[in-house]
Amino acid sequence: MKLIHSLEKIVSKLDYKILYGEMRDISINSVVYDSRSVKENDLFICLNGSRFDSHTKIDEVVKSGASVIVVEEGNKNIEGANFENAIVLAVKNTRVALAIISKAYFDDSSDKLKIIGVTGTKGKTTTSFMIKSILEEFGYKVGMIGTIGIFIGDTHILTDNTTPESYVLYESFAKMLDENIEYVVMEVSSQSLKYNRVYGITFDYAVWTNIAYEHIGENEHSDFDDYLSSKLNIFSRCKNAVINTDTDYYNEVIDACKKNNVKVFEKKGRVKYSLMLPGEYNIDNANLALTFGRAVGIDDNIIKTALEKTIVPGRCELVYKNDDFKVIVDFSYENNGALKFLNTIREENPKRVVTVFGCGGNRSKDRRYGMGEVAGKLSDFVILTADNSRFEKTLDIISDIESTLTKHKKKNDLEHGYIIREDRREAIEYAIKNHKKGDVICVMGKGHEPLMEMNGEKIRFLDKEVILDIIDKM
Repeated sequence: MKLIHSLEKIVSKLDYKILYGEMRDISINSVVYDSRSVKENDLFICLNGSRFDSHTKIDEVVKSGASVIVVEEGNKNIEGANFENAIVLAVKNTRVALAIISKAYFDDSSDKLKIIGVTGTKGKTTTSFMIKSILEEFGYKVGMIGTIGIFIGDTHILTDNTTPESYVLYESFAKMLDENIEYVVMEVSSQSLKYNRVYGITFDYAVWTNIAYEHIGENEHSDFDDYLSSKLNIFSRCKNAVINTDTDYYNEVIDACKKNNVKVFEKKGRVKYSLMLPGEYNIDNANLALTFGRAVGIDDNIIKTALEKTIVPGRCELVYKNDDFKVIVDFSYENNGALKFLNTIREENPKRVVTVFGCGGNRSKDRRYGMGEVAGKLSDFVILTADNSRFEKTLDIISDIESTLTKHKKKNDLEHGYIIREDRREAIEYAIKNHKKGDVICVMGKGHEPLMEMNGEKIRFLDKEVILDIIDKM
């Protein structure tokens, strides 16, 4: 998708000061926020993140041919920068500027779609898939943005974040319009609300699943109040809300809706249906999707049919089964999700539950302690391994998990204890090759994720592919 717009058009709604150069109307080739991608006549927006500030790359951006640079007021890294012939615009918040400029660059694409934002600590992905299924069963063309990627017609695009940067969102909306898509279902993370990735988007419906004490720590939220207030911010940018009445902080959710004059829909009446997705928690997700379907006027029979055929990649997904054992993958990466998932597996009364998992690096250590506790209690045998270690050492992460796991499991007890296999493929292979009749092998933590991130490098690693490859070679 190639667009060329005048500078005046794409900054017309931006509040800015001219810091350097003289404002003139020129043609903008592209809007860019990655300094490595800048080309001649691009407009570059500097972003200051938790690990990197692209204001430090201004000299390189100018050499690459950027004609306009947007900077944040007061950023010390712009002092002494060589702007040459570029026009430099200063704004209070460059992430807001990125959203405003992106929206204009893609011709206000979000305003021409019906957008449903699904937020909450748990259930966003599953509820989104259920809502998409309901709308499609009714006959709508539906796009989707979330943890598993961006879906536009038959195209599937992988993303780094549950909710991508605003530029990617507006670009995706424009592509969806080209495909005659009418509805978009998107997961809205607390980070996207806090850091203005969804700035400028009006949600026709905001769907609230639940909230729990999570995502607190380094590179996430400073405390629970910050997390909750970030989540509640969705009600300042929506017309209607569909709410789980069993959610914690229900009163705060309702107060936020009242404050912003949002019409609220809550579950009423009963529909009998059966799900392909196991687990009692998926009933809550289905009931939310049901309530949404009713809110937009879809018949219960259509909703029922849609719910009964919904499958979600990487969410309690059965990958392999024979008369001896099963292998299931799940995205659970913290204690609440692991607790629900492993309890669901326990309900089947397997001979043994064998759990393979690790924890992500550069994230709250509370997740590791919680995962060790839950896996220790609900698994018969545990294999600790790598997850997305990022910039931490895998064995350091495993050591943190062991601090709570050892309360319940003895190291190197091959019957009811745990072992360590640092390499994730080796861990999965050990579980499969050493299975006992009646085992359910649970591979947790990555679910649908196709990449493993270690030391700043991402390599292809999809649990489902690895499992099937191991079994195929046995």
